[in-house]
Amino acid sequence: MSSAPLNTKVTPAFYLQSVIAFGVSSAGLCGGVALLPIDPWMRAFIGMGVLFVITSTFNLAKCVRDRQEEALTAAWAEQAQAYGAGSHHAYAGKSG
Repeated sequence: MSSAPLNTKVTPAFYLQSVIAFGVSSAGLCGGVALLPIDPWMRAFIGMGVLFVITSTFNLAKCVRDRQEEALTAAWAEQAQAYGAGSHHAYAGKSG
């Protein structure tokens, strides 16, 4: 059986910090690309690369989150099935 589910609560402060960090880092990177002393087509190519990396990161984070939720749902379903089958003592804790 799998271990206890992880606490996935995100505090408002952590969420705010994450949003601010993303905004500042994205703005700084875009500003840096815009100010590079290169031809416009090179700047556009680097900008496209930055955009692709950002969207790929969001997609990867969503995939990781979906896998974790899937694993938690599977564990919950397994526990519910075992409980329904009469194995109440299996999840009652270790009492000796």
